[in-house]
Amino acid sequence: MAILLLAVVALTACSVKKEEPKAVSPDLGVTEKAGNSKDFNLDNQPYLGNPDAPIQIIEFADYKCPACKRWKDEVLNPLKKNYIDSGQAVYYYVDLPFLAPDSTLAALAGETLYQQDPAYFWTYFDLMMEHQGKKDEEWANRDFIIELVADEIPEADLEQFTQELDEEKYLPQIKKDVLIADAHEVGGTPTVFVNGQMVEDVSYEGIKATIEGK
Repeated sequence: MAILLLAVVALTACSVKKEEPKAVSPDLGVTEKAGNSKDFNLDNQPYLGNPDAPIQIIEFADYKCPACKRWKDEVLNPLKKNYIDSGQAVYYYVDLPFLAPDSTLAALAGETLYQQDPAYFWTYFDLMMEHQGKKDEEWANRDFIIELVADEIPEADLEQFTQELDEEKYLPQIKKDVLIADAHEVGGTPTVFVNGQMVEDVSYEGIKATIEGK
């Protein structure tokens, strides 16, 4: 994957560091090349807002990235209030699990819930950021995730979720996300695109200025 270190204002991005997944975690095994494709392939990506909105915001993120949690709290929340809820913008979440082996498991769990019901995904997204552990500890393990879903998303079909998670049913979707990131030279999280253009300053003011053309 191409490496691009992003300088951001107020948020310190997590940069890519390649690691081999442990046996207990899903192995992405991405060897395919994305080529020069500039298609974000958003048809099956989680989103908030109106997909036909004139402003398209795409975030590449890792559930274990501390900067992604700060971005959600300090940037996504006001973007949702001021642009997404009003119909001016749509926000897409794309997985880029790279920090640790359990990053991939966390991404796979989110994708599995999304395929069951998009509403479950967004509850999971909020919970994972709220309960985020230390970056260098393997906290997003199978037991933690299944207990979180059982306790906090009781309306989800836990048996189906557990079965599909264990069989890694939606791992190809995560692999696709990694290829999309590679095609767009994403080298860290959070990386944000507004209407197809990578934003260097991913603070709220930076995103706002990009949206408003300043």
